[in-house]
Amino acid sequence: MKLPRLSGSQPAGDMLIRFKGYNRTDRAGKDEFHDMENMTGDRFPLLAPRGARGTVRTLTKANGLYARDKLLWVDGTEVFYGEKKIGDVEDSEKQFVSVGAYVLIFPDKVYYNTATDTFGSMENKYISSGTVRYTQSWLTDTELDAEGQVYVKIEAAGIEAGFEKGDGVEISGFTEDKINGMRVIQDIGTGWIKIIAAIDKDGSQSAAVTIRRKLPDMDYYTVAENRLWGCSSQNHEIYASKLGSPFNFYCFEGLASDSYAATIANDGDFTGAVTYLGYVMFFKERSVHKVYGNKPANFQIIEGQLRGVEKGSAESLKILNEVLYYKSPAGVMSFQGSMPYDIGEALGEGYYATGEASAGVIGNKYYISLKDAKGRSHLFVYDATKGLWHREDGTKARYFTAFGGNLYYLEGNTIKTVSYLAASPLGQRAEPVIKKDGEIVEWHAETTDFTYQTAESKFISRIGLRCEVSGGAALEVWIDYDSRGAWERLTSVGETGKNIRNIPIIPRRCDHFRLKFAGYGECVIYDMIFWLTMGSNERRR
Repeated sequence: MKLPRLSGSQPAGDMLIRFKGYNRTDRAGKDEFHDMENMTGDRFPLLAPRGARGTVRTLTKANGLYARDKLLWVDGTEVFYGEKKIGDVEDSEKQFVSVGAYVLIFPDKVYYNTATDTFGSMENKYISSGTVRYTQSWLTDTELDAEGQVYVKIEAAGIEAGFEKGDGVEISGFTEDKINGMRVIQDIGTGWIKIIAAIDKDGSQSAAVTIRRKLPDMDYYTVAENRLWGCSSQNHEIYASKLGSPFNFYCFEGLASDSYAATIANDGDFTGAVTYLGYVMFFKERSVHKVYGNKPANFQIIEGQLRGVEKGSAESLKILNEVLYYKSPAGVMSFQGSMPYDIGEALGEGYYATGEASAGVIGNKYYISLKDAKGRSHLFVYDATKGLWHREDGTKARYFTAFGGNLYYLEGNTIKTVSYLAASPLGQRAEPVIKKDGEIVEWHAETTDFTYQTAESKFISRIGLRCEVSGGAALEVWIDYDSRGAWERLTSVGETGKNIRNIPIIPRRCDHFRLKFAGYGECVIYDMIFWLTMGSNERRR
């Protein structure tokens, strides 16, 4: 009796030639990863862990970090530029703004001039302690100015200290009330200033008078067209300094160079400010106020209803490759001038309306530190050229600042870099000494479900893995059948050159499975191939 010859199912190979990034959604592909730790897209389409980070120094109480020609940081109440202490401030978190040679530090309203190495207050206040004289005068002592304007000359010991010609000041305490009020210093010299005012007669007094150059209290700041801009949630106002003078917000003479202030009618607090594509933009959570024009006479503020910056996430506003990125209450946005687009969908839904997002940019990468709904921190990296996300770890980073080819940030009280890079060659900007952390980076990447869109059970006969593991590093491959949460180790790979590694698997029928690559140290996975055999609809456990 002859029996028919049966031919078994032949394994079919399925090559994955590229590994993509992090994708927590249900629509993730089989070449994307449901979870990962310390991975990078630097070697895309290969799968590789990030490099070791670097450390600059540990502070006592880190209140801010910024970069110009050197790193600037605030340690408690002390401000350092490079290794040199340059001044003292209050013990609080800081905001930094760069205007020409100045670094402005808020909320203290102080400045550091990097060209002259001077540190001081943006505001100035004079209180007289002796006799103050005031006389009707002209711009010069002998003739009227071109417009026939009359002036008042105020004379007192030390009155000129800390003021400059053109400063907008608040004057109070004069018995001649026509002198009091907001004035602009028209001329200045040793022991005297001149302002525009008309008085009935000359006089003097011994009672103290006060002359003050002040700044409004503002929440967020930006610079555009040689002006410092700011906004106040408490006052519902937007301000601009005098042209070319970030210290003056109260100069109103009807000139194109005047200061500017406007009241914003809609509700909600301001959440951030940025200058983008030449426009000043003040964000709220559900709107943006864009400033048009180039002088107070034609400034217009246009409100747009869109997904704005999340409260507490002003530090997420960064410009990368002409695109503005930020964290909104609905996710991570990219904005190119018209409407924002959600690029953070791949991160999942656990980061909505959590606040405290801080970001930095370097190269083509947007680094953002997010907090999830459970209060845990996550450091993600978005590669703008590849459109891919990668998760690094649970670092809570803040005060990102790029300098000399490195991206610096604060982790707690430590100044660190996202990845260690050697210092620039001699002759370039002075950089701090970076110590390589020497960390052995532990990493893993967990795939999404492999289903192959078939109802039949599948036999996985083997996996071909082409990888390269450096000395002192290791790679492990794990599998989880049918989402049981019971990971089984398939193989462990030590130091190896670039070569194919066939990983045998005990055949098991399943509806779907996941793989997890885990290890430590330098490793790269080039590609992998599955040999699968389709079975029947019956499932064997």
